[in-house]
Amino acid sequence: MPEKTWKLDASELKVAQALIDGSKPRTDTLKRLYGQKWSSITSPTEFGMRFKGSVQAGDLRDIEAAGTNTANAQLYSIRGG
Repeated sequence: MPEKTWKLDASELKVAQALIDGSKPRTDTLKRLYGQKWSSITSPTEFGMRFKGSVQAGDLRDIEAAGTNTANAQLYSIRGG
């Protein structure tokens, strides 16, 4: 059985990059970055793992992992567009 790839697919990468490009520089959670689009994510935990994998792999520009907040949610430093 092939190992699971914890990265976003091509269409998810396109949406994520558009959100990053349209953001002002800030440090925030994935839920806040996605705003109202977050409600369409069926498995937030899995999506978050795949998003972080794509960030760490360099598949997304102008964003990097920036630790966690007090609720243990992953934070991202967004350089914005």
